[in-house]
Order: sequence, then C-alpha cells, then structure tokens
Amino acid sequence: MRPLSIRARLTAGYLGVLALATLTLAAGAWWLFSASVVRAADEALAARIDGTRHFIEAIQRELPTEELHDEFREFADLTGGDALLEVLDETGRVLCRPAITGWAEMTPPLSTATALQVVARTVGHQPYRALATDVEVGGHRYRITAALPMGTEYAALSRFGWLLAGLVPTVMALAGLGGFWLSGRALSPVDRMTRDARLISLRHLDRRVDVPPADDELRRLAVTFNDMLTRLQRAFDDMVRFTADASHELRTPVSLARTTAELALGRPRTADEYRDALTVVLAQTERMTTLVGDLLVLARADAGVEEPDSSLVDLRPTIEDAIRDVSVLARQQRLDLQRDRPDTPVLIRGSRESLRRLAVILIDNAIKYTPCGGAIRIRLAIDAETPAAGLAVLLEVINSGPGIPADERHRVFDRFYRGAHARQLAPDGSGLGLSIAQTIVERHSGTIDITDGPNGRGCLVRVRLPASETAGCDQQIAIGA
Repeated sequence: MRPLSIRARLTAGYLGVLALATLTLAAGAWWLFSASVVRAADEALAARIDGTRHFIEAIQRELPTEELHDEFREFADLTGGDALLEVLDETGRVLCRPAITGWAEMTPPLSTATALQVVARTVGHQPYRALATDVEVGGHRYRITAALPMGTEYAALSRFGWLLAGLVPTVMALAGLGGFWLSGRALSPVDRMTRDARLISLRHLDRRVDVPPADDELRRLAVTFNDMLTRLQRAFDDMVRFTADASHELRTPVSLARTTAELALGRPRTADEYRDALTVVLAQTERMTTLVGDLLVLARADAGVEEPDSSLVDLRPTIEDAIRDVSVLARQQRLDLQRDRPDTPVLIRGSRESLRRLAVILIDNAIKYTPCGGAIRIRLAIDAETPAAGLAVLLEVINSGPGIPADERHRVFDRFYRGAHARQLAPDGSGLGLSIAQTIVERHSGTIDITDGPNGRGCLVRVRLPASETAGCDQQIAIGA
C-alpha cells in the first residue's frame, strides 16, 4: 500500500482532532439541552406541588372540608396550564383529577416532601414527567400527584439531535476541504524548495533555495539546506582543486621519467648512460611514490576510514625515532639539532606511527628551510601554564631559518600551497607536509600553529596535544645532539 503524502497525513490528523472535538462538543450540547429540559420540567412539578400545598393551607382556614372539592376543581382549571394535577384527601376522596385517558397508569412512586422523586411515564403514547407526594396540612393528609407532558420538549430535543447529526458531517466535510487547502498553502514553500533543489547540479552548486520570510520550521529547513549546499560546494571546490593540484604535481615527475626513458631508448647507449637514465627515472618514481602516499593519507583522512588508535604512546622515543630518520639530511647541511625533553615519560593516547610521521614532517620542514650551519631545536614538555585547558603536551620545533611571512601563515596548511620563498628554498616540495601534519594533529584532538621564533627570528611550530592522565612531569633537561 502506497503511504499517504504529508499533505494527506496533515489533513487526516487535523480532521481526526477536529472530529473528536466536534463530537465531544455535540454530545455535550445535546446532554446539556436534555438535562436543561428535564430539570426545568422537574422544577415546574416541584413548584406545582408547593403551590398546591399553599392553596390547601389557605382554603382550609376559610372553608369547610366538604367545599374543598369545588375549590380544587377551580384551582386546577385556573393554574393548571400544561401541568396535570390530582389531589386525594386522607379518606381517598378525589378532590381534583385530570380528565385524560389512561391517567390511572401514571402511578409515580411516592416520595417525601424533602426528597421529591420525579419519574418518566408514558400514557397513551404521550411522555410525561410525574411526581407524587403526601403533604399534611392542619392535621389532614393529602396525596398530590402532578404530571407534565413532555411531548413538545422531547420533540424539540429530537430536532436538536438531528440538527447536530446533520451539522457535524457538514462541518467535517468543510473542515476537511479547508484543511487540505491550508496544508497545501503551508507546504507550498517545500514544493518551491524541491523545484529549486532539482535545478542544483555539480555545475550549479552556487544556487540556493529561497528562504521563507517567516521565522518558522520551514525557514530553518531552508537555511540548514543552504548551509549544507555551501559545505558541499566548498568540499567540491576543494576536491576539484585537490585533483587539479595533484595532477599538476604528478605531471612533472611523470614527464621527466617518460622523457628520460624515451631518450635512453632512442639509440644504443653505454651502460653508464643507461645507469644515469635509470637513476633519474628512479628519483622521479620515488618522488611520485611519496606524493601518492601523501595523497592517500589525506584521502583516507577525508573519508574517515581510519579508525582512531587509542594506544598509550610515550612521545620521547617517538621523537627520537623521527630525529634518526632525518639526521642524515641534518648532517649534510651541518645543522645543529638540539633536543629538550623531560626525564619522565610523556604519554598521550594515539597512533605511534602517525605521531612519528608528524614529528618527521615538522623536523624535515625545518631542515629544508634552515640555512647551512644553522640550528634546530626540538622541545617536548608538559604545558603547565594553562591548567584551565587541561593537561597538555607541547611539541615545539624551532629553526633559525628565514621564517614564514605573517600574511602566508594562514595558508601554509592548505594542500599544495607553497609560498614564493618556500619554492626557492625547496623546489622539490609538494606542499602537502603541513596539511598531513594538521590532519594528524586534529585526529589526536590537538592544535598546531606557526609563529615567529625567539626574538622574532626563525620559525616556531607549536603542537599541543591532550596528555594522558598518567603523564606528569614539569622538569625539562637538555640532552645533547
């Protein structure tokens, strides 16, 4: 079975609530009308009984008992109206009685003067409300029976019930049509959003849906949808730029390797010439391998396919392993590697291999941009200056190179971005190192920033990572390179 549309479900829900309210109101109105009619009749009968008692009290003081019959007949004729009255004295003599067929069938139960009990009776297909009670006046007892015909009242009540029975479906039908129309008007912005969304494609990600002026759920939906489109457009632009930059970076080593191979195979060459050509091809292949590996790291990080590693890692041996990996490059440039670290374990939770790669990237970058004979300081410490931020581990790499201009620092973490000075000092770089470093830091819930070195000279890269609760040290000692 095909599910109902939102418009149909809204209309059905609205009709369900309205039907319940309307039926409750109709039933309440009918019950109130009925109770009012019955209560008015019962009060009229009680008043009739009370009036008869007062009449007996009045005439008993003035007339002898034998003349009461005539007075009661006249009283019944003058005050009766629609009410019927029967009065019997204590001997059973009828003082007055209505002349209707079937009056003997009335026989309401006898009730006391303080607790009158009115009952419904039917005489000759005519409904009545009837009441019977004994009253004592001047030492004499009288039985008074009063009845009020209810045919007219019950007929009015029946007409009112039929009116409600016809009115409720009419109201429901009109309300259903109105609710269907109103729900359509209310959902029309959603239809417009749907039409606008269908026009959005990869070539037109700059389009946005119209935002309704009213501050309601539809406006929040439109704003949220536009925000999502903005994020998608930014991600798509990043992907396009990333693909273009990656293609550009791969094109150069691929072209060099292909050209070298074509030249080597163009004519017979000596073994040394072939070896030189293969050396060039190998170098370019290694460059492509490194670039592809970096791209794979970033792609896996973007896709979120790597599960976070929560192993307990001591950063001291991890940093030492990274220093050993790049120490050959440092010796070639006669750089002085200075290391400051605590004498107790510096523990964080994360991936040992990722943290080693982070340290290698930061130290390798420092080596690339530090002139020959310069100095690089690697500092590892527990951050005790900001206790409100929680226990943290600081990793700082400080070099004595030219530094990074302030206007370029906000872009150095962009993929493939390399400043003009950086391209001069390290032309073979890819511009992915700091992007990978930032990805690793963020995956470990840390921060990374770049500032000037001490006294405004050189460059300082500071990484702050949340420390494990078991990490605790505040003393730093310098160990020689």
